[in-house]
This record gives sequence, structure tokens and C-alpha cells, in this order.
Amino acid sequence: MSEENQEVEVSAVEQLINQITDGDLNNAEGSFQSLIQDKMADALEAQKVAVAQALFNDQDDDIEVEEEEIELEDEEEVEDDEEEVIAELDDDEDE
Repeated sequence: MSEENQEVEVSAVEQLINQITDGDLNNAEGSFQSLIQDKMADALEAQKVAVAQALFNDQDDDIEVEEEEIELEDEEEVEDDEEEVIAELDDDEDE
């Protein structure tokens, strides 16, 4: 096969450069806008993933904090119950 019969894929950047060097500025503008849109879409998708991961990780932290708060509340309730029992015993001794 000769090289003329083979179709060579040209990257979008190469296509843009070829259009500019050939003076085909109308098509170059469209190619440039297409490249920029693709880059923006990729960046937006990456940012969405980063935000989703941050939200997911923050939710895990909140769950851990809530579990710690529950444990602290349970300890406080036990301490309050102990204080009530001690106060009742003191009252019984005073009578």
C-alpha cells in the first residue's frame, strides 16, 4: 500500500495548526472552539469528581463525629445518674 491510500488520523491540535498555516481561519476558529469546549468539559468533569469525593469524605467525618458525640452523651448520662444516686444516698444518710 502506498502512503497516499492510508488514512492517517490527525489530532485535533495538529488539525488546528494545519488550518492556521494553510490560512483556513474560519475552520481554524471552529476547531479551536471545539478544542476549548473539550478541555472545559474534561476540567468540569474532574471538578465534579473532586467535589463528590470531598462531600463523601466529609460525610464520613460527620458520621464519626456523631458517633463520638453519642458516646460522650452516654458517658454524661451515666455520670448524671451516678450523681443522682450519690445525692439520694446522701439524703438517706441525713434522714
